[in-house]
Amino acid sequence: MKYLLLLFTLFSFLDARIYRDSSREIVIDDISKLMWNDDMSNTKVLKNHDDAETYCQNLNHAGLKAWRLPKIEEYELIVDKKNIKNYINKSFKFNVPDGYWAQKAHWRTLWFYADYMHFISGTAYFDSRHKKKYVRCVRNY
Repeated sequence: MKYLLLLFTLFSFLDARIYRDSSREIVIDDISKLMWNDDMSNTKVLKNHDDAETYCQNLNHAGLKAWRLPKIEEYELIVDKKNIKNYINKSFKFNVPDGYWAQKAHWRTLWFYADYMHFISGTAYFDSRHKKKYVRCVRNY
């Protein structure tokens, strides 16, 4: 019984690597040292890729600056396929099951396409940078 309690405690700490700070409307990932904005704007703001980059660069959220568009690999850290509602970690309160712009534009398409994370499937795709998609900003901490 003692070992079972110890094992349960260990797993609860591992699960707590991504958690929400509701007072600042951010989600913190202690393992990757990333801080994600998580407020109503994540379900309302639709921008083309260039405007999404500018939006994040100018964002002052939770009294913090230095926000940016996430890399697709960073989005993959918050995908949770067990959350069948929208395939994002349950610490995130504001999310739509749709596409969110990522940082990378593809040179092989002469930068016409850029990556995005699609939270209906939890899969990365790319699309025309002129289309409007949702924006979620991230920063290192």
